[in-house]
Amino acid sequence: MARRRKLDTLADLKRALQQKYGLGSGASYTPWIRVQDVNSQGHSGKIDGIKSGRIHHTLSEQETCFFYLAEFSDSVLDIREQFPLFPLTLSLKISKLLNVAHPSHPITKEPIIITTDFLLTCSDGKRIWYEAVSVKPSEKLFDKRTAEKLDIERIWWELLGVPFHVFCSTEINQIKSRNIQWITDAKRKKYPSFGTEIREKAKRMLSIGTMQLSDICETMSHEVCISNDDALTLLKYLIAEKEVIVDLAMPIASSGMIEIIQIKMNGNLKQYAS
Repeated sequence: MARRRKLDTLADLKRALQQKYGLGSGASYTPWIRVQDVNSQGHSGKIDGIKSGRIHHTLSEQETCFFYLAEFSDSVLDIREQFPLFPLTLSLKISKLLNVAHPSHPITKEPIIITTDFLLTCSDGKRIWYEAVSVKPSEKLFDKRTAEKLDIERIWWELLGVPFHVFCSTEINQIKSRNIQWITDAKRKKYPSFGTEIREKAKRMLSIGTMQLSDICETMSHEVCISNDDALTLLKYLIAEKEVIVDLAMPIASSGMIEIIQIKMNGNLKQYAS
């Protein structure tokens, strides 16, 4: 098990930089703070990234919620969590300009590297841009100290020309995130995929509307000659790869129901929901 790193002094910070924490992108990126570097409150997690091909570290339930939503977005190419705001001298200057205290270590009182929860690399197919996101519980936004630290982050990113957002988890976002987690678990666990012929045959059995998962799996199992468990995995793959579009606002696993909105056959849209 990876051991906890010390980030107590400026010497520790320089050592972390030399070890390339907070540097790189895609599979080569290592977050500045990992799950094992903080005292866990039971809500941190390590998630196998589909797009990045590496383990992502989330430090709260809200961060986990945002991660699944962001990764499932077609416009997001890469996600770098716990992204450090280098150089330290810049965030110190910003805090001085704002006349607020710069975050410091609770024991050594030395200034610490501020991190932004997520830095997204986005694309619309024509251009690439970055967006920075801080994840906060809605009740924290009324806290003066939280607001001060968010201001330091916001100005730091504005100086770089990067849009800065604050994400607060909602009930709908949590439902969507849990659905995405359920849908994509087969890909994350690298279960065997299915060939084009089986996929197309399975999609021909589907129709627009709301239906029971058990009915879909039973039909697929019979027609494609696979087990019910494999039929469920096949359905998850079709949704995860956007060949079948479903209503993510409906709790799928807990209700046992799913609403299909669109089906793509041979790469083309087959039907629209009315």
